Amino acid sequence: MLAPDLALTDLDGRHWANWYALLAPPRVIDRPRWALVVLESSAPVRVARVIVAGDGARGAIDPAEITLTSLEHRHLAGLARALDVGAVIALEHDALARLSAEVERQLSLDQDLVAQGLVVLRALKRMAGHGVWSEPHLLDLLPAPAYEPIQRTFDLLIPDGTAMAAYVIEDDRSAVHASIIAVKRDGDVVAAATHQAIADVVSEAALARDWRRQYKRVLAGVEERFARPSVALFLERDTLLRVLTGPGDQLGRELNAKNLVIDPAPAWLLGLLGGATVAAIATRGARALAAMLPSSARERATGLAQRAQSAMKESGAHPFALLGFDPLELWASVKHFYRR
Repeated sequence: MLAPDLALTDLDGRHWANWYALLAPPRVIDRPRWALVVLESSAPVRVARVIVAGDGARGAIDPAEITLTSLEHRHLAGLARALDVGAVIALEHDALARLSAEVERQLSLDQDLVAQGLVVLRALKRMAGHGVWSEPHLLDLLPAPAYEPIQRTFDLLIPDGTAMAAYVIEDDRSAVHASIIAVKRDGDVVAAATHQAIADVVSEAALARDWRRQYKRVLAGVEERFARPSVALFLERDTLLRVLTGPGDQLGRELNAKNLVIDPAPAWLLGLLGGATVAAIATRGARALAAMLPSSARERATGLAQRAQSAMKESGAHPFALLGFDPLELWASVKHFYRR
């Protein structure tokens, strides 16, 4: 998925930083500190060392200053509040050695960077609750599929020899908030850049000022400098935040309201958006219908939504069928971390 000789050119540091601010959970941005708790034992809990790292961190603190009687999520969340940190990671004293030994047995130099990351993630997930505990509890929520299904899905959704682009515009349309252009070839992302690469085709200010009209010039510049775009997304910052934290059909709503542009929009994406909208409407409709039905019929009404949501998967037409998990369902389970 990522070429070993990936070419990174024309990177705008401001855009890069803004992508991080957009995609990182707000608690990481608002409280850019985290705590590492090294455990002498997990049952009973005996803390050997506590280190607070990050912005304005205290460094090592006396374990006697903290109270941690359990490694359940609510207790770790309480410790995070007490230490005023965005995340807490608790490790048994030998956890890193065990993790390193397991990862080293599976890594090889010819593996893709994504494949290497998945090896580490799978090892961490196996240790979740058995040597590693965290708050937020992302290890419990994140799937760790094999590399092959991810590569096959990427190949299915994004044709070789094409480019992908995403642009986020400032809400006041004064500038581009963040941008990314990437090129796929032979199954790998081989090049990536930001708007700087085509700024002579359309200036950032001109694009931001009237992005609904000017985005076509971006597509022309991407095709001229990189490759024909197969998917490109343009929207304002506030629209993105609504999509990230809103209901399942929020993307479809924003698209219908012309608050974002997907052009070109591949057939699989249009089908996915249509399916998500139908499922969301069925969910709301089932709830409204259930309120008017006798209790014996409510279960059948609610089932309408479930059938709408699973129809594409069962038919094999769902674009993420190869993955073994639905990224949209995964997002629904983690998006609460993005609400301020």
